[in-house]
Amino acid sequence: MTKVAVVCYPTLEESDHQWIESVRARHDPQAARISAHFTLVFPADVATELVVQHASAALTTCRSICFVLRRAEPCPDRIAGGGHVFLVPEEGRDELVTLHDRLYDGPLRPHLRADMPFLPHITVGGHEDLRECERLAQELNRAHLAIRGTVRHVDVIEVTSQGVKPLKSVALEDAPPNNEMPRTSHG
Repeated sequence: MTKVAVVCYPTLEESDHQWIESVRARHDPQAARISAHFTLVFPADVATELVVQHASAALTTCRSICFVLRRAEPCPDRIAGGGHVFLVPEEGRDELVTLHDRLYDGPLRPHLRADMPFLPHITVGGHEDLRECERLAQELNRAHLAIRGTVRHVDVIEVTSQGVKPLKSVALEDAPPNNEMPRTSHG
């Protein structure tokens, strides 16, 4: 079996994308492996074709999601120790949780970590010392974040020690026109 995950790469304004990737390049050990993304299904040993078919079916009626990242949050790593720094959406959060829940229904249910509540996020940092993650989150929050973006497709990827390989991209329906979001800012 191959480790398979489901992610969505957000559509962002170019300046916001560059800013997030520059923070990740300095603070996220995984930045070189994969671009900024929301993880909807965490890597699991599942048959690739099963995940591709399930994701395609589960997402057929889902709409694109507009979101706004407004805060950075430190999060302890309960498995490896240390921690991470997440950019967390306020607007769009519930819709991302709904996608997560849809994808973990059916054949992926045995891989759901019920002991860890799902928090939609884009990882921008990681460190073996959680205090360093707390410091970075405070620094980022002083910038009064308001980064808007859209999730327009969901991707099934293969995860290896060398990086990730795209397997299937599932387009989401266009978002309704009244999903206007506030102006983008990252300080």
